[in-house]
Amino acid sequence: MSYPEHTKERFFKYTSASTALKILETSAVRYSSPLLFNDPFDVQSGLHFEFEIESLPERVFQRIEQLVASDTKPVPQEGSLLGEAITIMWQNKSTHGFPREDIWNLVRPQLVGLKDQIIQLQSEYQNVWWNDFLPRLHVFSVVEDDDNLLMWSHYGDCHAGVVFSFRVLPQEDNPLCVARPVVYRNTPPSFFTEQQWLDDIFGLRKLDHTELYFQYAYVKSAVWAYEREWRVWDLRPQPSPTRYHDYPLWDKEVEAVYFGCNIAPESKVAIMSLLSMKYPEAKLFQARKRSDEYRLEFNAI
Repeated sequence: MSYPEHTKERFFKYTSASTALKILETSAVRYSSPLLFNDPFDVQSGLHFEFEIESLPERVFQRIEQLVASDTKPVPQEGSLLGEAITIMWQNKSTHGFPREDIWNLVRPQLVGLKDQIIQLQSEYQNVWWNDFLPRLHVFSVVEDDDNLLMWSHYGDCHAGVVFSFRVLPQEDNPLCVARPVVYRNTPPSFFTEQQWLDDIFGLRKLDHTELYFQYAYVKSAVWAYEREWRVWDLRPQPSPTRYHDYPLWDKEVEAVYFGCNIAPESKVAIMSLLSMKYPEAKLFQARKRSDEYRLEFNAI
């Protein structure tokens, strides 16, 4: 699976001072299961389907009428009985016409049990999601800004922590190269739309089930939009009992560290000591509160 490359040169990670020490001591960052997230709706709501089950047969029939009436010949994948029937109807419509009643009689055998089929299919997808995909999914989160007051308060330990600046290294192909932005929505996305499902059963376009699962790793409630979050995912071969794993940092990945305006002096000294040993080229900045506006300024150390 491949995604478009982004043009970001760096991302930021807000942490407490204790977490910063662990990152520097181990030279690694933690990828965590969504089951550990502080928002129980974040990747943990289950799959959402926008289907009116009772109207499905009629919706299928309407879609068939649209395809038969189209000026473009439908090209179903091999083995799709409905798709083949639609192609035959399209090829013969100029001579046979195929009025609504005839179309209905032709496809009705294919629609028997359709509602039960989609209910069963939804249940199977939910089962895979909860029992296979989600237990193996681990996520690393970063953001776009280093001066977000809410992020400093929520994830930077009330300004007593730090912010790491991590470089994107295209030449070395570090994981941040494949980071993708979180999409903020007021409601969860549909796992797949009715239109996508109809095209799938007609054999016109197959659903990419893996990609559909992954889309949920990048969607959050709009109330979190202030974070401007990006994510890197890792699908583990097996579920981890700890629900996390640590991923080594690259030598040039740590570009800078920003100390919070409330950081304890002893924490700052310990972090600076580790940086001088492991990442001596990293730039250091101290955050200070401005008196003339609600904003931080960063002074080089």
